[in-house]
Amino acid sequence: MEGIELHLHYVNGGRKPRELTVADLKNFLTPLLNPFGIINFEIRIFRSGIVAALTTHKRPNGLKFLAHCQKPQFPPPLVLHGQRLKIEKCIDEPNVILVRILKREEKELVGFLQRKCQALLISGGITIEDLALAINSPQSDLNARECKVSSFAYGKWEYVGQRVYYRPYRNKLLDAIITFGNHSFVLEWEVDTEVDDRDSTIGSSISSLTENFQLRFPYSAIESAILDDQNSYSLIYTMNQAPKIWVNGVRNYETNEYICCCQDYRFELRSAFQVRRLLGLEHDGVVPQCSLQSVESYEIGPSLEEQFEDLEETLERYDLGFPLKFQLTKLARNGFLSPRTVSRIIDHVFILQQQQDVGVVKTAAALRRLCQQVPYAGPFVQASELDPFVVSKLLDTFVQALAEEQSYRNPSSNGMLTYKVIVTPSTVQLAGPELESSNRVLRNYANFSDHFLRATFADEDGEPLYFDSYHNNSDVFEERFNRLLEAGIKICGRVYEFLGFSHSSLRAQKCWSLAPFMHNGTRINADMLIFKLRDFSHIRIAARSAARIGQTFTDTSKAIPIDPDIVEEIEDVERKGYVFSDGVGTCSLEVMQMLQATRKPFSIPATVFQIRYAGAKGIISLDNRLSGSVLRLRPSMIKFRGTGESNIEICGVGSRKLPLVLNRSLIKILEDLNVPHQAFKDLQDRAINKLRSGVSSLLNAAALLEELGIGKSTDTPWLIRKMQHLGLELSEDMLFRDLLDAAVLTKLQDLKYRTRLPVDQGATLYGIMDEFATLEEGEIYCCWMDEGGHKKHVSGSVLITRSPALHPGDVQMVKAINIPGDSPLNDLHNCVVFSAKGERDLPSQLSGGDLDGDIFQVIWDKTLIPTACERPSDYSKPSLEELDRQVCRKDMSDHFVDFMKNDLLGRVSTLHMILADRYDQGTLHEDCKLLARLHSTAVDFSKTGVSISSRQFPAKKSSHLRPDFMAPGRKIVIEEHGITVEDDHIDFLDNDDPQKAGEPFRKRYYESNKILGILYRSIDERVFFKELHNTSAILKDDSRMSAGVLLDVLEYVCTEVGDLAWEHWTEYAAAMKDT
Repeated sequence: MEGIELHLHYVNGGRKPRELTVADLKNFLTPLLNPFGIINFEIRIFRSGIVAALTTHKRPNGLKFLAHCQKPQFPPPLVLHGQRLKIEKCIDEPNVILVRILKREEKELVGFLQRKCQALLISGGITIEDLALAINSPQSDLNARECKVSSFAYGKWEYVGQRVYYRPYRNKLLDAIITFGNHSFVLEWEVDTEVDDRDSTIGSSISSLTENFQLRFPYSAIESAILDDQNSYSLIYTMNQAPKIWVNGVRNYETNEYICCCQDYRFELRSAFQVRRLLGLEHDGVVPQCSLQSVESYEIGPSLEEQFEDLEETLERYDLGFPLKFQLTKLARNGFLSPRTVSRIIDHVFILQQQQDVGVVKTAAALRRLCQQVPYAGPFVQASELDPFVVSKLLDTFVQALAEEQSYRNPSSNGMLTYKVIVTPSTVQLAGPELESSNRVLRNYANFSDHFLRATFADEDGEPLYFDSYHNNSDVFEERFNRLLEAGIKICGRVYEFLGFSHSSLRAQKCWSLAPFMHNGTRINADMLIFKLRDFSHIRIAARSAARIGQTFTDTSKAIPIDPDIVEEIEDVERKGYVFSDGVGTCSLEVMQMLQATRKPFSIPATVFQIRYAGAKGIISLDNRLSGSVLRLRPSMIKFRGTGESNIEICGVGSRKLPLVLNRSLIKILEDLNVPHQAFKDLQDRAINKLRSGVSSLLNAAALLEELGIGKSTDTPWLIRKMQHLGLELSEDMLFRDLLDAAVLTKLQDLKYRTRLPVDQGATLYGIMDEFATLEEGEIYCCWMDEGGHKKHVSGSVLITRSPALHPGDVQMVKAINIPGDSPLNDLHNCVVFSAKGERDLPSQLSGGDLDGDIFQVIWDKTLIPTACERPSDYSKPSLEELDRQVCRKDMSDHFVDFMKNDLLGRVSTLHMILADRYDQGTLHEDCKLLARLHSTAVDFSKTGVSISSRQFPAKKSSHLRPDFMAPGRKIVIEEHGITVEDDHIDFLDNDDPQKAGEPFRKRYYESNKILGILYRSIDERVFFKELHNTSAILKDDSRMSAGVLLDVLEYVCTEVGDLAWEHWTEYAAAMKDT
């Protein structure tokens, strides 16, 4: 047995001080334990009885320490906070996972300290234990990371004449403390509030309520830092996001929408001593570097609310198009310019709009560019740079540049300019418009695109705000997000009402909102638009109604009008409650050719399309037996009727065989099905060797980028080959080398931190049903076209699955067959065809799949095929509660917020991965099968409205103790001289003030002895990157680096064209570019 747990007691039953912390005990015990070779240990403090438990993975060393402490003559006695301690061995054995974690952490710490020794040229007389003591002590001294604060302000840098001042718009006098962590700092204070407790029987009594406030500011969001060490001892941080707010441990939000435009935060330190402490932290690299500068402040002039009211009134006085009002409001609300400055440039914007050669479109595009390039106000920006006259001239420059670039051209018919907002707990940030894929609703009202708004709900850092087991986020979801959806989002005099969402946008926490407009004499608001889609009144389940309406918001690339008379409805193939044809229909060759005509010229004809038509959704495949124009749909495809739509909308195309990549969950299932470890190691080795060969020559680099799908939209692989052919030395170009570095490192981190293993003998394809009764039960037909247009297929025993696969039965072995040459199946390719025979359809056995657009993975690599598979899962559908009335928009917006609030899909997946590694049976363990069943319910939450609860998880299974392959990856640092990998990162030293608005249990990692851990530890990206630069023919020689290859290209072009006249072709070339 490895490891030992020791208990610490006070002698004679002394009482434990209330303020005793883990840091206190760490500081106390570290110098006592290090001489016994114990440099990493765990401390747990108990509420009563035992003071604390000490756990170390070194059992012999722990026993020696215990024996030493129990000697009668032990000098000096162990005294903590004035009371003597005694140490005893715990009767129970220590937690096995914790012991493994401590073992891994010490291994990393020793390696870290050894590298530090080498870097500092330390030799002789200094032990690892001495260095550990030096490293650990400062890390534990949280008091040295604290500064006392007497006031805190939200404000902005503003100019009076040519001088810059700090203008506080909200100032709080308080007795607060800033605690500086490794990634963020926390401002914390308490407020005592008197509460009148009224009771009819005992009368009225006054009690005191203490409220705790915490604001967390991440270092990564700091744009600049100013320290005034002369006047007011003020620290001013300019941030690019609002802080996260907690009140009594509950996530809170800022109610004043204007104050959050102030992203310059001032912290007034209490004394010069606090300033010296802060400078010491800066010197130690704990906090970002500050600029020492005298700061003056003033509080004269209109309030922020008055400035925004003046801006709104000014916008109303001018006859400006909505695109201009949106961009001007964005400048102010997003904090790019002060509201007063924006008000002063409106007259110039109006003049630009009136000019015939400029107009609304160019002016709006210029304003958008201004948002991206205008400097932030502050001590390092001259007042003249943000003068309204200078800003107006900058706008003129952008208008001229846009006229030359023609980048303001109208979007193609496949996309639409989309206006956006990002709603956080404290802010509403405006964004866009951006060109995005269109959908049925937007196409129907293309001339009113600015009346549609795409809202994203996120945390202050832009990340999704999910269910949090450590903090209560209910107030943000209910009081902030839900109320905003109910009241509507107000922008430039319009109120955007909640409209709906697609399935994918729900998972991304995005929805559509609509501002009313007049269309053909009818006022179109959100309710009217939904009514025009069709009558959904018979659906009494909010989630299902939202899903049906959401079909019309699905991104679709093309819409092809067809004659409704060609549409036929055929029966589903159903047996014993299983629908073999769930979501799949057919069409004739003539219809397939209509769809093919929308694709790029010379592309390989597809035989499978994913579509939307009226109220139907799913896959259609080619049936050459049908003559003329025929589209056959099944009841399982038709989700609602009576839309009046007659366009086929294309969502996806079976254009080629997609590469197959094993992910962690599939690798774990295959390991549990006794696939040998060497099979996965061989896949990893092949992938790494491919990365190495990719930088051995320019042609190999082109092939690598092509295979990885990098630079495809810009034809970078073609460019590399072309320049090689022309004899131009692209390898000397810094941009190209950085591109190649980034590509290799990104894919290497995919291999290490996501364990994504490419499988050459595998394919990812759309699934359809055998319409011709050719395949028997347990058989599939798998066929695809290669790039040369040659048909390929696979035969024999193969493995088939579908992501996400969590249950061991989600992977099945089937027989892939060749079919006779005269079979209609021969007309199909780039798909996998499932049998329509048997008692249960195969897709439903693979993670509950169907054929309405699911893609399946087929593997014929013999080393990955197990000898036997598990029985597939068969989860019963949850019972759904119907309303006793029609579903209204409020019900659907409630479901939208409820989904954000209770979506536990990620937590289930994470816990499943942890337990599958922890148990010897892996995914075959009953706890993992339980989580797989919960995962299935969570996947359908968006459509059923039935959520899962963490109370259903396996009992007492913590998720903060994790296998090492789940540890965060090293950062890739992009600097002026190139791309590097973060050198040293010791995650367990990264103790970012865990009790300060963070998780009560920090994530810790042990060495996994399963295949995922083995694969993880076999890659060291620092070593790989260094070796790559030492051996690569492209990357190793830095002596011939040029500023760029563009001059060489220009010289080549000039030499080739000579005296040819080409200027008159520029307009034609621009037209080609637009096409």
